[in-house]
Amino acid sequence: MMKSLCPQSVLLFFVSLFLTAAAIHENPFHNSANFQIPVWSAGSNIPIQVRAGNTASYSVNGDGYLYIVSGRNQNDVIIKTLQRYRVSTNTWDTLAPHPTGLLGGATAMLGDSLYVVGGVINPPGAGINTVAKYNITQNTWSNAANFPATIVDAKAVSYQDSIIYVGGGVSGLSSAGLMYLYNSRSNEWRAATPFPSATRRNFGGFAISGDTIVYMCGTSAFGSAQYFDSVYVGVISQSDRSVISWTRGANFPGQTRTFFDAHSWGSRGIIMTGGSTDNTFNTNSNECYVFSPGANAWQQLPNKPTSWLTGQSGTVNMGNNIWKLICASGYASSYLSQNEILSDTINPIGVIQNNNNLPEKFVLMQNYPNPFNPETTINFDLPKNSFVELKIYDINGKEVAVPHSGNLLAGSYELKWSAAGFPSGVYFYRIQAENFSDTKKMMLIK
Repeated sequence: MMKSLCPQSVLLFFVSLFLTAAAIHENPFHNSANFQIPVWSAGSNIPIQVRAGNTASYSVNGDGYLYIVSGRNQNDVIIKTLQRYRVSTNTWDTLAPHPTGLLGGATAMLGDSLYVVGGVINPPGAGINTVAKYNITQNTWSNAANFPATIVDAKAVSYQDSIIYVGGGVSGLSSAGLMYLYNSRSNEWRAATPFPSATRRNFGGFAISGDTIVYMCGTSAFGSAQYFDSVYVGVISQSDRSVISWTRGANFPGQTRTFFDAHSWGSRGIIMTGGSTDNTFNTNSNECYVFSPGANAWQQLPNKPTSWLTGQSGTVNMGNNIWKLICASGYASSYLSQNEILSDTINPIGVIQNNNNLPEKFVLMQNYPNPFNPETTINFDLPKNSFVELKIYDINGKEVAVPHSGNLLAGSYELKWSAAGFPSGVYFYRIQAENFSDTKKMMLIK
């Protein structure tokens, strides 16, 4: 008998369809026992409409936040305001403003601090090298070590617990494929391996998935007719984080080229939405795609309800495999007030249960195939109803994924885990159910 994690009997038919089609995998949204398709919904409108704000997202304790630092308001004036959206309460508040207000800062969240690297205070003036640091628990601003040169219109991502990468942008340094990293422990900057672009890149998407960093699309200059669909994929060395092995990924298949952001999208890789199709403010887009670095493949998701560019977005992990992409305000033919949110179950599991032959004991089985690329199946048995957590760890013992955390009925279970976006290597999966725990090793080879 086939049974879904969701108790509603109406879903049983869809679960059967899923299991019948599992070997085909033609539709990425059909890999869920709940047959869930990513869904757009409306959140509370932003209090102050802005575009080109410096934006970062933050996940903690099953809740998510979007921080928007500064930006242009409806009068095209750069404001200092720091706006914050909280997912669980669907509310906005304002916090301690940025000291000067600015545009084009490379923004990332590291631990309990938000960093804004460079930017421009009085456009079209020169960029700055200041690194502003906001403490989210104390609601205060300070400065970190200056960037090595002035920089504007770059992008930033955080990595592990102490590193920020800054890529692209216009800088006093060599700008073709520019890549630098910041270590928060030493409060120092150093150069990293540049991505192999022959020209300067800015206004593209920059994101990280596991140990893989990606720069996509962009332009050589503001207002230029030269813009790109190219994608650069870099694997970070674990012996020296400044060493990145770059390759060309599959070109972006959509029309968007500039004025958009990209973000981590759990085990599926990297998500992007909207932007300009010709590097002007006259062509806004509603495209939404996810890129898997491991599979080197793009997949189109449901379009954003409202086309936009120069908007503010971020992704948050709400727990129980639920990820949300928050898209706030931005610009089309005028300033937008909409706050639109895409929700997706990243790693759902399907359930096979035989009520006539329930398991006699807790068992965690070896995954198959093993080695695998990029998907593998993990089976386990529960002799009684249990709260179950199944987690994935890397070779260093760092938790990298939680495919399931929640209550399950007694039965035999099958979990399909995708390692798209994760680097090759040894991983461990561990189950905890009641007083039972077990760990097994698996190998990802790409």
